Amino acid sequence: MGLLIETPLPHGGRLVERVVTDPEVGKKMAKMAKAVYDIKPTLHYETGVPVRNVYREIMSICYGFFSPVEGSMKQAELERVLKERRLLSEWIFPYPMLFDISEEDYKELGVEVGDRVLLRLKGKPFAVIDVEEIYRINPEEVATRTFGTPEDNPEVVREPFDKKHPGWVIYRSMNPVILAGKYTIINEPKLMPPFDRFWYPPRKSREEYAKRGWRTVINHQTRNVPHVGHEMLMKSAGFTGDIEPCHGIQVNAIIGVKRRGDYPDEAIVEGHEMVHLGGYIKPERHLVTICLWDMRYGNPIESMLHGIIRQNMGCTHHMFGRDHAAVGEYYDMYATQILWGKGIPSFGIPKPLNEVPYGLQIRAQNMAEFWYCPHCNEIAYSGCCNHAKEKQKFSGSFVRGMVAEGVFPPKVIFRPEVYKVIVKWWKKFGYPFCNEKYVKEKEERLEVELPDMEV
Repeated sequence: MGLLIETPLPHGGRLVERVVTDPEVGKKMAKMAKAVYDIKPTLHYETGVPVRNVYREIMSICYGFFSPVEGSMKQAELERVLKERRLLSEWIFPYPMLFDISEEDYKELGVEVGDRVLLRLKGKPFAVIDVEEIYRINPEEVATRTFGTPEDNPEVVREPFDKKHPGWVIYRSMNPVILAGKYTIINEPKLMPPFDRFWYPPRKSREEYAKRGWRTVINHQTRNVPHVGHEMLMKSAGFTGDIEPCHGIQVNAIIGVKRRGDYPDEAIVEGHEMVHLGGYIKPERHLVTICLWDMRYGNPIESMLHGIIRQNMGCTHHMFGRDHAAVGEYYDMYATQILWGKGIPSFGIPKPLNEVPYGLQIRAQNMAEFWYCPHCNEIAYSGCCNHAKEKQKFSGSFVRGMVAEGVFPPKVIFRPEVYKVIVKWWKKFGYPFCNEKYVKEKEERLEVELPDMEV
């Protein structure tokens, strides 16, 4: 048996790449559209605040992050995903991917199956969807079935999902009419600073790994500015590999609408960049990247998508901690680790994700937590340190409280270079965390600019 681990194939066997790079070809495709639709943010069904923009899903689908998905799902595929977390092609996939419009917009568009719709973003041509099916959903039903219930999924679901859960709200806020079909980006957008330098779609990330000589790469999923506990998690999990530690540690930040109290996306990516610019991890071993996605905070369900994204990017390993991609107490705190270690039969996954047919090749590295131990006088791993009574935990709410009060956190909690990034964007936005004002303004400017295209 060979001990060396090789770069995994993309999920589904090939990378989906549906981006037209020739503007003239893009213009021809746009001119074949029967109707034009201006992409709108999904608004909270009660408050009207933006909670999602489907453009991010279109970007991540067309650039291959979500391979093998190629577009908005047909009704049969939606049903299969909700029941078994599988596509009609059998490959594991956790979430509904839907292009939803209102009844009023549907009547105004006047489209039928077989038509092409030109999708505009910020008033400019962006993509097309070739309509293969039109159907209707009950948004509340889709929301509940997406995340599960204590009755149907007793292994991991602890509380019924409701409007306090941001992912449930995203699906509950969707429009009822679904246009199903493949997307194609026909006017390639440019990422705006600071996101542009972290843009490594799967084709580019795989090329970057090869250039750096990385055969094994472990991914760190983030929606946070890194404190020292995160840094130690990356360093320790990085010892996973085969005959030697992983050659690369990739940080992949989820960029999109965040819950209130999360850090701004700009601070997140630049904060992680400071980990290697400050020399805490060598730059040649550390790469900060992004993926466009409005987080659903689905713990084990979200971890499936995270595994798919990072396998498509070329990672061999993925670190998972407790309460992965979670809010509240809806799921068991170890639900993600249960999924990757045992499976969750009620979600259609009877074995670990690496062992089911058409599952994932990326390997999970399940981690516990790090704390500061005054007795050991170091940042300690909970699985090693036997001084639990003396531990000082890295509490996100405690750290946020210090930041909000303008207190410079001790170096044992925050690297000074990282904290300076928080202050930089605090001065820019007027507040250190996401609030309604930040979300509304960001959803107007988005993360991309589009070239002019006459159609």
